[in-house]
Amino acid sequence: MTAYQLKIGDIECAALDEGASSMTLDAVAGRYPNVSRQEIASALAGEAPSDSLNLLYIMSGSARILADVGFGEAGPSGTGGAVKALAGLGVAPADIDILFLTHFHGDHIAGFFDADGAPVYHKARFVTAQAEWEEWMGRWGASDSAGDQLNLERFRALQDRFSFVNDGDEIAPGVNVVDLAGHTRGHSGLLVEAGGDRLLHVVDILHQPFQFARTDWHFIFDSDADHAVQTRRRTLNRCADEGLLTLFYHLPFPGLGRVSIDGDSFVWNPIA
Repeated sequence: MTAYQLKIGDIECAALDEGASSMTLDAVAGRYPNVSRQEIASALAGEAPSDSLNLLYIMSGSARILADVGFGEAGPSGTGGAVKALAGLGVAPADIDILFLTHFHGDHIAGFFDADGAPVYHKARFVTAQAEWEEWMGRWGASDSAGDQLNLERFRALQDRFSFVNDGDEIAPGVNVVDLAGHTRGHSGLLVEAGGDRLLHVVDILHQPFQFARTDWHFIFDSDADHAVQTRRRTLNRCADEGLLTLFYHLPFPGLGRVSIDGDSFVWNPIA
């Protein structure tokens, strides 16, 4: 497993390869409820679809920050690479000072706990959006699922170790929270800015490359699909207008590149 290192001014960053899995056409089509299987096949244009997981590591001053934890040991085959990728940078889970959870979907939080139910990044301060915490405490509390009840119990037991943030809040020098609500109520990214350089981590505003040209296609796991469409368009416009280096959680590793506009469509330009 690998890490793609870069610097934003004097802030050290890395995209971490948590892993990837191949997908069938039917699996992809099942994730987009407002379009047909034929439209999905046309959009893929013969490309084999996959689902990648790219975590963001930041070292700002003396603060080591990790955005999301991926599946960890709880995921399917081919995932769980974040800890190994960190080790390649000389960073152990105990070295992480701030663990920022962009949202509480399983592919972002399953690696939070080890097999014994203890936090993997046990020395970190945990940070997430206030709206995100409220959404999932409510969802899990209303669920009969044993897994949801276990999540509710484990996270509530750690509530005193969480800091709750909102759009624009700074979690470390040069690292600010960005509201990306729609995918979930508190879905949030991070803007890293230093020395005139900027990196915007947009997390799950889209999940497949074809969504750059088809921003109105709903994603089945969006809490508010219409709001997610608005956020997707607004954020992609910002990335293009400001020429931002951008990180996407689910695009092929390292998920880094820039967004441009061609006519009525957004275009993804991954880094070489």
